[in-house]
Amino acid sequence: MSTFFSQNLRFLRSKMSEKTSQEKLAEILQIKKPTLGSYESGRAEPKYADLILLANFFEVEVDELLKEDLSKRIPGLSNKPKLRILATTVNDDNEENIEMVPVKALAGYTTSYDDLDFIKELPTFQVPFLTKDRKYRVFPIKGDSMLPLQSGSLVFAEYVEDWKDIKDGTICIVVTREDGVVLKKVINHLQEKNVLILKSTNKLYDPYPILGTEIQEIWKFAGYFYNEFPETNE
Repeated sequence: MSTFFSQNLRFLRSKMSEKTSQEKLAEILQIKKPTLGSYESGRAEPKYADLILLANFFEVEVDELLKEDLSKRIPGLSNKPKLRILATTVNDDNEENIEMVPVKALAGYTTSYDDLDFIKELPTFQVPFLTKDRKYRVFPIKGDSMLPLQSGSLVFAEYVEDWKDIKDGTICIVVTREDGVVLKKVINHLQEKNVLILKSTNKLYDPYPILGTEIQEIWKFAGYFYNEFPETNE
């Protein structure tokens, strides 16, 4: 059954003070954190008792929680960037890891990108020449839509918190539930129209729009690795 439940739950948590984490909210509600995480990611339908508990806690009706996009009803959201609590890991020195999303984990990433238990299972490493005060993640690229960047390349990308600051023409990893993880050049109309235009560098592919409400994460292109030397005409 398709509902607004998971989207509303993530939204309502984001509106709480001090950027309340899944772990903290689960503690307040006395719900297991993996259960709350599966509700927010849409991987599980809520138990009836939990539905009532959540509706009472956020002071909304159960029917509203399930059937209404609350982000459109609660004032102030349209002027606020869609912010997510980033699930991340650190090394033994408390330095941010760079997590790599393997090809086999791409599908799972679109539903579990904010689930710390899922992120903890990703391979991690450090790259000394990347800026320490920024968050990076590595994504594999499939297909030919971003030629000359070859399919199979690993893209290093920097986490973007405020999407409305992204400049037109910036190449980004855009994560959505419907389209998955894609690398595109973006034209930013989020401020005035709540829309991003996604463009491929391969002109065989047409640009297409995506609503801001459909976006889960955006990461700005920072570099790439490919294990074959580029072809030349000589």
